[in-house]
Amino acid sequence: MKTPRSIKVGIIGAGQISDNHIEGYRKAGAEVVALCDPAPQTLAMRAAKFNIAHTYPSAEAMLQAHPELTAVSVCSPNSFHQEHTILALEAGKHVLCEKPMALTVAQAEAMVAAARRANKILMCGHNQRFTPAVQKINALREEGTFGKIYHAKCTWIRRRGIPGLGRWFTTKKLSGGGPLIDIGIHVIDRTWYMMGKPRPVAVSGATYSVFGKDIAKYVCTGMWAGPRDPHGVMDVEDFASAFVRFDNGATMTIEVSWAANRAEENPWSLLMGDKMGVLLNDNGITLFGERSGAIATETIDFDKSVYRDRHAHFVDCIVNGTPCTCPGEDGLAIQKVLNGIYRSSEENAEVKI
Repeated sequence: MKTPRSIKVGIIGAGQISDNHIEGYRKAGAEVVALCDPAPQTLAMRAAKFNIAHTYPSAEAMLQAHPELTAVSVCSPNSFHQEHTILALEAGKHVLCEKPMALTVAQAEAMVAAARRANKILMCGHNQRFTPAVQKINALREEGTFGKIYHAKCTWIRRRGIPGLGRWFTTKKLSGGGPLIDIGIHVIDRTWYMMGKPRPVAVSGATYSVFGKDIAKYVCTGMWAGPRDPHGVMDVEDFASAFVRFDNGATMTIEVSWAANRAEENPWSLLMGDKMGVLLNDNGITLFGERSGAIATETIDFDKSVYRDRHAHFVDCIVNGTPCTCPGEDGLAIQKVLNGIYRSSEENAEVKI
C-alpha cells in the first residue's frame, strides 16, 4: 500500500526554486532521496542546506543510481524541461515540471505524449492554482455565481525588475522569453483556470524590448534587478500585451512587464460574467453585481489557511489516484497561448492556435 512516506523523489536542478520543491515534498511526507545539477558549487550548497546525501552531476546519473525513485521534480532551466521530463518519464517516474512547461508547443506535445506512453503523471508547476483565493473563485464559478464568463483580464506590472539581466533569464534560447514566460504565465494560467479552462483558439499579441537592450545603460537595482552580466545577452521582451479568443466566445486581455514607465501593479485577475464579476488582487476577492436594481459591490471572505500545496497534491495523485489539478495537457494549452503571442507579435497579425 502506497503512503506519502513511501514516495521517493529526485530533484533535477539545484537552483533557487529547488528549495521550494524540497521543502514541499518534506512537508507532504515524501522522502527527497537525491539531487542533481551540473554546477558543483550550487549542488554542494543545496545538498548541505537540506542534508541530501546523494548528489549527481546529471539527471542520467541520478536516475541510473536510484531506480527506486517514484517521482522527479524538474527544476532545471527552461530549455532543459523537455529533455529532463521525457528522460524521467521513460525511466518510469512521475514528473512535476516547473513552469514554463517547455520552450515550444512541439516540445510540450512531446512531453504529454511521453507521459501517456509511460502511463505516468505529468504535472505542471502552476502554483497559483493552489492558493486559497483562486480555489474559492473556482468554487464560486462551479456554483454558477458568475453566470456565463464572457471576458477576463490579467495583469502583472513591474516598473523596474529585469531578473539577472544578461544571464539565462534574458537569453531566449535558454528561457524561451521574458516576463510573459517568467511572471505572465502565473496570471494567465490562474485566470484561465478560474474561467473554467475554455479552449484557446486565437491570439493577437505584441511584445517590446525597451529598457534592457543596452545592458550597460540599465543601472536600476532592486529585488529582481541583479546580478547582471554586462557582456551577456538580452534578446527577450520586457513588456507584452495580448488578446486571446476562446472556443466558447469568451476573451482575455493580458499585460505583463519587467520594466515600464507606469505604476507598478501586483498580479490581479478580473472575470466578467453575465450574473456577476469578480476581481482578485492584493486586497482579496471583490464581487461586482446588482441587487434589487442597485449596483452592489461585495468583498468575499475565505479561509486563507487552506492552502493546497502543489507538492502535497502531486503526492496525493501518486498515492491515491486523485485527478491532477494541473496536468500536462493544461500546460500544453498555456504553451499554445504563450507561443501564439510571440508568433502574433512577429507576424503583426492575429494567429490561430
